[in-house]
Amino acid sequence: MKYFRLLVLHLLFLNLGGLFSVSSAQEYVQRTNLPTIYIETYNKQAITSKENYIYATMYYVDEAGIQQYDSLQIRGRGNSTWNLAKKPYRIKFNKKERILGEERANAKSWTLLANFADKTLIRNAVTSCIGDFLGQPFTAAAQFVDLVLNGTYLGNYQLSDQMEVRKKRVDVTEQEEVLPEGADISGGYLVEVDGFATGEPVYFRTNKNILITIKSPDSEVIVNSQKNYIKNYFQEFENALFSTDFADKDKGYRPYVDSLTLASWYLATELSANVDGFWSTYMYKEQGDPKLYWGPLWDYDIAYNNCNRVGDVTNALMLNKGFGSDLTKVWMLQMWKDPWFVRLINRTWKEAVGRGLEEHVINHIDSLAALLEESQMANFKKWRINQRVYNELVLFSTYQEGVEYLKTFIRNHITYLTKTFEQAAADMGDVLEETPEFELDETFYYRILNKGNGNSIDAIDGATGTICTWAPNTERETQMWEILDAGNGYYQLVNASSGLAITDVAQYSAGVYQPGSTLTQQVLVKSNARQQWKFVPMGTENSYVIANRLTNLAMNNSGNNANNGNNVLSWKNDSDNPQKNTRQWRIEKYEPKPVDAVEEAPVHACEYAVFYRPEQQEICFAAEEGGVLSGTARIYSMEGREMMRFDVNETVNVAALPEGIYLLKWEEAGRTYSVKFVKR
Repeated sequence: MKYFRLLVLHLLFLNLGGLFSVSSAQEYVQRTNLPTIYIETYNKQAITSKENYIYATMYYVDEAGIQQYDSLQIRGRGNSTWNLAKKPYRIKFNKKERILGEERANAKSWTLLANFADKTLIRNAVTSCIGDFLGQPFTAAAQFVDLVLNGTYLGNYQLSDQMEVRKKRVDVTEQEEVLPEGADISGGYLVEVDGFATGEPVYFRTNKNILITIKSPDSEVIVNSQKNYIKNYFQEFENALFSTDFADKDKGYRPYVDSLTLASWYLATELSANVDGFWSTYMYKEQGDPKLYWGPLWDYDIAYNNCNRVGDVTNALMLNKGFGSDLTKVWMLQMWKDPWFVRLINRTWKEAVGRGLEEHVINHIDSLAALLEESQMANFKKWRINQRVYNELVLFSTYQEGVEYLKTFIRNHITYLTKTFEQAAADMGDVLEETPEFELDETFYYRILNKGNGNSIDAIDGATGTICTWAPNTERETQMWEILDAGNGYYQLVNASSGLAITDVAQYSAGVYQPGSTLTQQVLVKSNARQQWKFVPMGTENSYVIANRLTNLAMNNSGNNANNGNNVLSWKNDSDNPQKNTRQWRIEKYEPKPVDAVEEAPVHACEYAVFYRPEQQEICFAAEEGGVLSGTARIYSMEGREMMRFDVNETVNVAALPEGIYLLKWEEAGRTYSVKFVKR
């Protein structure tokens, strides 16, 4: 018997059609009807860091001519988006600049958004339009440009504001220096409820374990009295929200919130179907003002039905489908129990629709699409429009198809929201959906987060040993889990870093399996019932109890402890489950498995490989000499639709398939395997 590894061959190609270069330092020309930005780093250094700036010179070219900016600094920015091929950047001038005119901020720091996962390029800009219409005090700028970095054309970018306290940005009192003793520390503050807060320099947790990053004052000047003030302020707000008198206009949470920005922020989150709206939420507080203001709106490239981790959300609320169940959503679910809040949302929505919200947004989309016509053509010569680069739900053959998809979603979603909000007002807040049965998507890795404190299931030493919880961190591969179907409604959880499976080692005594054992990682064995788990839906908040097949014990976050490395135990599995947040877990799609991902097989009769030949547009299986293969292979679209099936002894031609990413599945020795391939 031999071990083997599946092989997938890919055609490497260079798309020269979209590349531009500057042949000399003097040729700074406007490439389309949009401004062109040329950035040349010192000694042509590559930009490899999100923390460290490097020096550069920038040329801004438009109809008015060429404006040169020396001593510019540039670095990367973003979380997941920084790992993509078309990268976003942050630039900092050596002095404050009104680069976007008198109506915009006079500031050093600006952003260059790549909008890579958004095939319309305009979702962030459309959200600014919605925010303006709904009455948000500040929305981010959307000046589209063509970007050339060190002589290489990078595509269409959005020059926009940095989220910071500043006039014509978040316009509250700036605290730019260390305050003296006795100074007024009641404002201004800019904070973010933030799933990535533990990677930030200054953050805190509320009693509900909601992570909040302090964005302003800056970490270099903020003092303990300011940290304690804003932390205590949020705790008072949260305490009032979850008090027995929470719906009372004086004793509850209402004295802490600005109702206009609360409503406009929430409605923009729902209208845009921003799945990250509760995972990342900006808020601010002014000096001497007891109110908490909600906004600005930021980071909407995976909104508007553009995230395959949640599927089609045309007829869904982010209150049910969005991420952040351990973050801002905790507060929003409580507010939905308050008749005042439900009426506020319904009343504000009806007023906005009555003022022509739909027509206003659709017209703005059309105007942006017309504005970007030349630039998007160049952009999609550089970056293929029909190639999935992140979590896009639907791919398109043309730019206009993507624009029409966006408009259709907005029209249909407005219809759904109108009915839903009106019904919620009639029912006084009853809009929550029951947690559905778990449905496995084999093309994704998953993250499993505890409902009690929001931390992710992890491996304590990064490779082997015990299972623990850890603050969510995109850089920890140990928080990525492959979920394998074990049959009969049970699943095995395999760590993407170690390749080992979560195992219940509970001891059998006195006729039952005893609770209290720490879960471990062990070598995957498909038939091992200690490695098989059932996901039992709980309530209305998309959480599950994870129960073991053999022991019938449930995964439990020991003591609801939020410290990194806290043990995950096998514990009681009984009627207390609905009330025990330590036993409930959210199972979220984390990121797609790599296009060239392969599985390590156990033991097989022969070695074989799977070949994809892009030149001939053929797929075939090849066994070692004397090896015999049998079975059926199937090709699926990324939406799960079966496109073709064939015998593994045949060579299949895929020329008839549209360009895109597909999943090839087949069985060998009773186990199902899959691998992605790119049809170009």
